[in-house]
Amino acid sequence: MSLFFKPGNSRPKIVKGLIVVALAAMAMVSAVPHYFNGQWPWTYPPEIANLKVLHSIKQQSLALPGWQTLNHQTIEISGHDWSYQEIQNQNNPDQSPTAASQIIILLRPQPWRTNQPEVEWLDIVGSQKWKVDSRQQFQFTVDPVAGVTQHPVQVKARFLRGWNHQQTFAVVQWYAWPGGGSPSPGQWFWADQIRQWRSRQRLPWIAVSILIPIEPVGDVRPYQSFAASLSQAVQTALMAGPLATHLN
Repeated sequence: MSLFFKPGNSRPKIVKGLIVVALAAMAMVSAVPHYFNGQWPWTYPPEIANLKVLHSIKQQSLALPGWQTLNHQTIEISGHDWSYQEIQNQNNPDQSPTAASQIIILLRPQPWRTNQPEVEWLDIVGSQKWKVDSRQQFQFTVDPVAGVTQHPVQVKARFLRGWNHQQTFAVVQWYAWPGGGSPSPGQWFWADQIRQWRSRQRLPWIAVSILIPIEPVGDVRPYQSFAASLSQAVQTALMAGPLATHLN
């Protein structure tokens, strides 16, 4: 069962049905010319431009204003490579809103053009043997990035508490993509389909997981504002860096 499943509401099914019909109509309109010349869209799936740039985050840490990188390396979680980055408040290291000043940022760029999001954070939960609770979602806005975007970007993220007998974290997770983001693989799928039909390009993604240390089995709610602010900085850095070449 989906973590965000809400029974007893038929309206989302109707909306999804309309979306499917609309996409089918778009597919038919686009496919007619290819039918006559024998060139089908799925014969040559779209490439992702500059996939190496997307993977650069595994070799080079994100630069976040006001934060110092203490450690950056590539680690393996359940057979997948992740960028592991420890950061500390550079301006006020002794005034962190958390029980520990060091925060962890985990990033996994899309491995190959055919890979889709697969709820990557389940690998993190399993590897750390977390108990997960206090699940919720919040939305934040990223200001336009000079020379990259012209409009504010809306991003949704899931916010929860992950804990074991050693450590408790307030955790923020979402898939970042050019011009948006969401914790739902389904949201990426529809955005990717629309992008393919409009420009014959794939929509790359980067799985983001921010781990904010808090007091043992502490309440995550007081950290939501701080988590949203840090998430804005991470999304901005991704859009100005590895995702920048994919925004057009």
